[in-house]
Amino acid sequence: MSAPAQAPTAFQPTAFPICAIGLSHRTAPVAVRELYAFDDEGAGGLVRTLAAVDGVREAVLLSTCNRTEVYAVGCCRRDVRDLGSALVAALASARGKAAGDLAPHLYVMEGIDAVRHLFRVAASLDSMVVGEPQILGQVKNAYRVACEAGTVGPALARFHERAFKVAKEVRTTTGVGTGQVSVGSVAVDLARRVFGDLSKSTVLLLGAGKMAEAVARTLAAGGAGRVVVANRTVERAMKVAETYGWSGAALSDLADLLAGADVVVASLASPGYVIDRAAIKAALARRPFRPFFLVDIAVPRVLDPGMSSVEGVYLYNIDDFNQIIQEGLGRRAQDVRKAEEVVAREVTGVERFLRSAAIQPLVAAIGRRATELRDRELARALKDLPDLTEAETRVITAFAASLAGKLASDPQTVLRQAAGEGGGEVAALADAAQRLFRGADAETDETQQGEGQRE
Repeated sequence: MSAPAQAPTAFQPTAFPICAIGLSHRTAPVAVRELYAFDDEGAGGLVRTLAAVDGVREAVLLSTCNRTEVYAVGCCRRDVRDLGSALVAALASARGKAAGDLAPHLYVMEGIDAVRHLFRVAASLDSMVVGEPQILGQVKNAYRVACEAGTVGPALARFHERAFKVAKEVRTTTGVGTGQVSVGSVAVDLARRVFGDLSKSTVLLLGAGKMAEAVARTLAAGGAGRVVVANRTVERAMKVAETYGWSGAALSDLADLLAGADVVVASLASPGYVIDRAAIKAALARRPFRPFFLVDIAVPRVLDPGMSSVEGVYLYNIDDFNQIIQEGLGRRAQDVRKAEEVVAREVTGVERFLRSAAIQPLVAAIGRRATELRDRELARALKDLPDLTEAETRVITAFAASLAGKLASDPQTVLRQAAGEGGGEVAALADAAQRLFRGADAETDETQQGEGQRE
């Protein structure tokens, strides 16, 4: 069914709007980041809410100690800026905040920039500690949670699978992952700078999760002497401690453990502070003239920041690590450049895919228009030639099909080639094709509107 003559819709460079919105250590202090940190259960519920936003058809929520990001794909008729605004409002509402409160800490990326950002995040090129290995597992976990929530479709599935590939290649072909490559390793290095030889200090490690295990490995490699691992589940603490010949303890014994510690590294989940000013003052009274060095690498924080004003207490959180991180990054600059080249190459491939996906509805519509004209004119010809034999009818039918296919083939081939090569030519050719094949333009427009309505 042909549409009335009208100005064709301008060709869009992507088949669907994709955006990434988020906050990270680059844009928000830890006090804001901890507010928008979500565990798997919270992330699963929120990603369903985000996917239910009008115009959204796919969504993934990534939440780590240093970032909270939403990757979303909208219906083809939804403007990506409107899509981002709606998602910001939904994210802020999840914490009882207005979008205006959250907006100053956010970045919003559209189209290929959003895909590039996902690749860099997965490859640990956007991490506080470039090359840290935990982020890839966190991106995979966010993808798994979204899959289980039913909010992942073909677009985000493709982009995440490609992101995992990029991260693996960066990890195996560059030296980005060498040296200090975790927040935990930076925390231990900072403690070493203060105390010198850690073999003479008593270290209290709070927590026994994956981050704590990474800290434990760094402590052991750094020659830490006496280390006590404390956790709510004593069995878990013992499991981590026994690997290195250390001791495990219950978190309920924290008061006594603090009195004997020189260094405290906190990496555990807690709804509030596990050590406050009163607790640290009580511990200082039991071991006077010995300084306390505390590092809080948990998000949300578990060490009361007010302790930093207590004499003899040196408290750091992950926002205090920049100097050490920059020193390590400078030593790995060449490897970072190689990793960025890997990302750039893969982004080019995605751009080619997006252009091809965007042009495909028009290519298909040109074919349908040619078929429609073939069938209509063939019916007229056969009606005017009622005495044709069956063989003659077959010849004319085949001739009509061949002619229509060949007439459609050239513009379809040119459009596909232009989409593969990129540049501004593809948009100009697509606009020209829409004008030349007005029926195709109408079909493309109706198809896209139908897709949006179906979503």
